[in-house]
Amino acid sequence: MSFVFREAEGKDAEALVKYITIVGGETDYLSYGKDTFNISPEREARFIERFKKNKKDIMLIALDGERVIANASLESNRVQRYSHSSELSITVLKEYWGRGIGSRLMEMMIDFARSVGTEIIYLEARSDNERAIALYQKFGFEKNCDIKRFFKIDGKYYDATVMTLYL
Repeated sequence: MSFVFREAEGKDAEALVKYITIVGGETDYLSYGKDTFNISPEREARFIERFKKNKKDIMLIALDGERVIANASLESNRVQRYSHSSELSITVLKEYWGRGIGSRLMEMMIDFARSVGTEIIYLEARSDNERAIALYQKFGFEKNCDIKRFFKIDGKYYDATVMTLYL
């Protein structure tokens, strides 16, 4: 089966909200969990449009037919002294893990970042999310540090690993 990868558009807002609600309930590795993403499709559409207005930002989606199965975003830092860097976020529906979707989105994000002059891509991942950390390392991301007790989920603390890719 072939998947379609493309830039998100305002018309994708409703499907993206549904996707984010599902993916948030599949794992505790994300910054949001089951039933905690309470954004209307209208607000999500505005969020998508904000990405489209900044030449150094991008939001991509992966589709299986009409269904959103993955999402990635690269958001440049708005503070002048940090504006050479961008934050990366990527999620994939669990049933699609291991099919190369995350790798394809990662390639597209890195290519885009290079094309707009981004010098550093950074992210944070839960330190025990070995699958994600392995993906990032595959693309040259380096571990910079761990932040103790960064996540608090159901009363339990988890560390985060900060990673960077220098382009």
